[in-house]
Amino acid sequence: MKGFGTLPRSPQGHPVIVQAGDSADGRDFASANAEVIFSLHSEFEDGQRFFRDVKGRLPAVGRHPDSLKILPAATFILGDTAAEARERSREVALLQVSPQTAISFLEQLWGTDLGGYDPDGPLPETDPVLADEGVTRGRVRHVADPVAVAKSWRGLAEAEGLSIRDLVIRFAAKHTFVGTPVHVAEQINRHVQEEASDGFVIVGHTNPTGLDEFVDRVIPELQERGVYRTEYEAGATLRETLGLTQ
Repeated sequence: MKGFGTLPRSPQGHPVIVQAGDSADGRDFASANAEVIFSLHSEFEDGQRFFRDVKGRLPAVGRHPDSLKILPAATFILGDTAAEARERSREVALLQVSPQTAISFLEQLWGTDLGGYDPDGPLPETDPVLADEGVTRGRVRHVADPVAVAKSWRGLAEAEGLSIRDLVIRFAAKHTFVGTPVHVAEQINRHVQEEASDGFVIVGHTNPTGLDEFVDRVIPELQERGVYRTEYEAGATLRETLGLTQ
């Protein structure tokens, strides 16, 4: 059936198209269709590689680099000193990754019940179960070679003295920006100026007040550097605020 909508067109023309795929096909789709990519490439060098790869695909589909914004998710922990921020980051990470969460995370790769392991002890010496059964049945594996990944994780854990929980924190609860407000503002600005991202989607570690500290302490530092707006245009749409064309 064909028909016509009865609602008026929105002020921004059409919704901003946000995409989060990271495969080769996902990047091709984003370059042809998306206006914002919500990515996980928040580390500086990794972000630069992703930025160059995706933006480099745009000319082939007749698009300008500014027509697609790359906005990785980013977490933060602030302190009055670098040491205080690091300590707070450790405390928050331990709250985010409980012993049960650490074991559950590892089970997704190992494909078997690891409930008998101490989360504050070493990783299993056995290799992951490759059969489509066990605790991960019904889930899609996120890695092509679980055995190879498990081997690399054991090597990292042994080299750095990491427990199961420490390792999971490293991969699942590592905070993007940790430091004083000045340091965090400088790092964010570096990412944007040196093309590792077009900005960030800042994620707080608590709700509903998780962004208050960032707004109060980091935003003024960015504004002082002239890289963050001091006000929003009245009535501006999301599309206009992001600097996207109709």
